[in-house]
Amino acid sequence: MQLLPVVFEFLTAIDNNNNREWFSQNRDLYESALKNVQDFVSAVIGGISGFDASVGDQEAKKCIYRIYRDIRFSPDKRPYKIHFGAYIAPQGKQSNNAGYYLHIQPDMSFLSGGLWCPESALLKKIREEIYYAPEELHQILESKNFKSVFGKLIDIESLKKSPRNYPADFEYIYLLKYRHFCVERAVSNSETLAPDFLEKCIQTYQSIFPLVNYMNRLIKIRD
Repeated sequence: MQLLPVVFEFLTAIDNNNNREWFSQNRDLYESALKNVQDFVSAVIGGISGFDASVGDQEAKKCIYRIYRDIRFSPDKRPYKIHFGAYIAPQGKQSNNAGYYLHIQPDMSFLSGGLWCPESALLKKIREEIYYAPEELHQILESKNFKSVFGKLIDIESLKKSPRNYPADFEYIYLLKYRHFCVERAVSNSETLAPDFLEKCIQTYQSIFPLVNYMNRLIKIRD
């Protein structure tokens, strides 16, 4: 199973013709691209379920985000996204669970996973749990496999200072400064369309599994 050139053909076209008239006239191209992405995501789910049984009951079409943009409060009124995105996680893409993300876009494809932008109450609880038992997360992030594939967590919106009520001299204070607990790996166009991309996806997501599993354990005990 592999992604076909029709996926990039559609995404390139919608980027250049982002309007409802063109989309209506070329809906067959969109449907062909979407069907290929759905089949690919279904194969990815099957691969992930081999090491993370919690996602085994997910349907591909329920993991893939809609192509339609929410433009109600955006100054950008283009009606369609110019990428395909799929989030594979326990209880689906609308849950608050950690999971695995696939982003398909010409020159901007990437594989990602972990927990992105947890709500304030959940983030507070995660920081509390990490504070009282930081060693496991530290070991995950410092493991040879993790560091060779990702280097470190995505450092976006991290705190510059210690979060309130936590000592600045805490040995693992860097763990408490994160706002997101995610990793990301960029993939080229040739990689994305290559016959072995499915295998690379599954291998990458297996490297993310310890982080996903750890975060979902914290989420389950948050109450």
